[in-house]
Amino acid sequence: MGLLMRLLTILNSAKESSTYYHVAATLLENFAVIQNFTITKLAGICFVSKSTISKFARSIGYEDFAEMKIAAAYWSDRHSNRLNYNDNILGYMKNHTKEEYIDIIINDLVLAKKCINMEKINEVADDLFVYKKVAAFGIMYSESAAQDFQMKLAYNQKYIISYIDEARQYEFIKKAGEDTLIIIFSNSGDYIKKYQLIKPYIHKNIFRQTKAKIVIITGNKEMEKHPYVNTCICMEHASVVQTHQILFQIATDLITNQYREKWNSSNMKK
Repeated sequence: MGLLMRLLTILNSAKESSTYYHVAATLLENFAVIQNFTITKLAGICFVSKSTISKFARSIGYEDFAEMKIAAAYWSDRHSNRLNYNDNILGYMKNHTKEEYIDIIINDLVLAKKCINMEKINEVADDLFVYKKVAAFGIMYSESAAQDFQMKLAYNQKYIISYIDEARQYEFIKKAGEDTLIIIFSNSGDYIKKYQLIKPYIHKNIFRQTKAKIVIITGNKEMEKHPYVNTCICMEHASVVQTHQILFQIATDLITNQYREKWNSSNMKK
């Protein structure tokens, strides 16, 4: 669903009077059938030229209209990604009561209370205090956690980067030096391993190239052993239902609180 995210990003950032805003809005209105459009058809319903559609596709990271069209196809992902929102969350709610769904969340919160590693929380808070250049990234719901973390830290005078566009994220990671701390939010851990918004999935090698320190906040305990990961904060699940958007909030609250205490202590000594 990479195209969907990119179109929503334009709606959230571009001026309503701009041509690209209009194209993005039209694409979203017709998202379910874009894969059936020709470039002539799309240009017609957008009231722009074919060259404008081509330029728009390139501006959001695609080689051309054809690649953007392929990206528009909707996959439920039951076979390759059983953790997608519609199947995992709404599918569960369809077959269970609201009490059962809320109990799932409660059970995960209890597990987090028991299992979260405060030594690693403190380590990341220390890193935030030491590193001047920090970024937090994720894809889709995990990116919202990264942006929430950005705002929490900003309240405490720590300013970090969090790009919505995944192409900018990857470019930043690839070029980051040893003076950079990068915090990844990825419940499955797949952000480290593959390009999640491209079908078929392609192995990701940018973490082999980066010199930054990599922290991951994840539900996948196996990421503790991953060679590209320096620090892993694992928010385990009591079930297969994905509650990571809630668990991520706990992790970032704890990290921010520890950072704030260190910042206050440092200023009191001055």
